[in-house]
Amino acid sequence: MNWENLGFVICKPDAVYLHLEQEILSFLQRKGFKILTCKYVTVTPDLCRLLYWNEGNLEWWHELEAEFYNLGESLCVLVQGTPKPPYKSVSELIVKKLKGNFRPEKAKEGTVRNTFGSINGIFNLFHAADCTSATKREAALFFTTEELERLTYQGTPYFLKQKEKHNLDFIEMYFRIKQQCIQISSMNPGVKKRYKKFIDEKHIQSISVSNSMKQIWLYKTLQEEYQMFYKDIRKDKLLMSITDYKHFKRIKFDELFREFVTVSINLTRWETCLFKTSLLLAGKFSKP
Repeated sequence: MNWENLGFVICKPDAVYLHLEQEILSFLQRKGFKILTCKYVTVTPDLCRLLYWNEGNLEWWHELEAEFYNLGESLCVLVQGTPKPPYKSVSELIVKKLKGNFRPEKAKEGTVRNTFGSINGIFNLFHAADCTSATKREAALFFTTEELERLTYQGTPYFLKQKEKHNLDFIEMYFRIKQQCIQISSMNPGVKKRYKKFIDEKHIQSISVSNSMKQIWLYKTLQEEYQMFYKDIRKDKLLMSITDYKHFKRIKFDELFREFVTVSINLTRWETCLFKTSLLLAGKFSKP
């Protein structure tokens, strides 16, 4: 088996949840790759740590990745192709030309993450081993020795699961949560009316924002919102916690989500993870 001609990629849980795996595989096939084999796997926290063992990320980032991967199944895929100069291997070709930057606003046109609309630095649809040795190591995490030994360059039949297609839209969720928090706030009625008008106007503006720019747009909106209403919400613990973008890393999210429930803000597991990652990454990676 010539590993220089092989690539290992993962359609991450959000890609599977959004039912994009067939479209992503078709994208790779149009780029000249053969799908040799694939399988659905739930990437446990332990597997996630092994997958990203040399990334050098901080512990809080590993925890976010692990929580995200544990939301549902991923599709692990082995592809075969022919590397073309200046790329020395298929894995290098996929990573440098087709994967796209982990930050949505920096993912170039024609990459997987730009084409299919990644949301943030965690919810970004697609993983790819970055070199031949990584391809071999990562494939061994998800495919048995017997499965790899049986693999031929003719490929093996693969079948994708038929699943209900879902939707993930952080901006819509953000406005739903913010509107509810404003509604139950004890702030001055005049300020509340002005605040609701601001949120409604921003909600309308958000319709024209592309997926790749939503994280940047959120950061700018939070800056503007905080500047306009800081004095009015500083005594409102709930509103302040989800508006003060400078201190999102201080949020105790388990407590926050329990408080959401008490005020009838009910989120799914997917929504809580998306909300958490979007807030934590808003200030860290969203500055243009």
